[in-house]
Amino acid sequence: MTQTEKLTWRAFAPDDFERAAELLGRTWLPEFDEAAQRAASQIELAHYLAQTTWSLVAERGGEILGVVLLAERDREADEGAGWSELEARLTRAAEKDPGLAEAVRTEMGGVHEEAELEREYAATNPVGGAAAVKLLIVSPDAKGLGLGGRLFSTALEHLRETGAEGYHLLTDDSCDVGFYEHKGLTQATRRRSRAYWPGVDPETDEFYVYVYEQAL
Repeated sequence: MTQTEKLTWRAFAPDDFERAAELLGRTWLPEFDEAAQRAASQIELAHYLAQTTWSLVAERGGEILGVVLLAERDREADEGAGWSELEARLTRAAEKDPGLAEAVRTEMGGVHEEAELEREYAATNPVGGAAAVKLLIVSPDAKGLGLGGRLFSTALEHLRETGAEGYHLLTDDSCDVGFYEHKGLTQATRRRSRAYWPGVDPETDEFYVYVYEQAL
């Protein structure tokens, strides 16, 4: 039996939250210490889940190896209000500790800047306005298994089955935009970031955020 045959593919469940947030923090926030990683990653994940209408998790032996989350314009987010409430509660808790509060402000500042760019994009009646990939993350431990490609292609299969005319995603210079270009997406817009991303000073560093789109 190969490694991929041992994988379980299923929708995201509430019990996945802690493990998925740990994966997000470990993969995307290596500059933060453990407590800051946990606080910022949980708040960011709750923020995305509040918008999620469809999801897919790749799991092996109880370990979450990959997650993709979609937000579809004409569908209501499952448990969206509950995830929004959790985001607010976790944010209030983090604000009681100056170190955690600073980490959360740094990480969520970038998230909110991307959301602003997304709103501007949506106002142009774009080809990818029907849906958004809110999160696509794969564990470094799963390198070589092709999980990112399979998560992504399954999400697109879902969108095609529902009749979506296109989709978009937000990304930035810390990510491998070549992956999306290889998948056929094109850059719809970009903006030099004004936010403080981990390790990036907007006063001195040229760091860009992007909207990529694709028609289906």
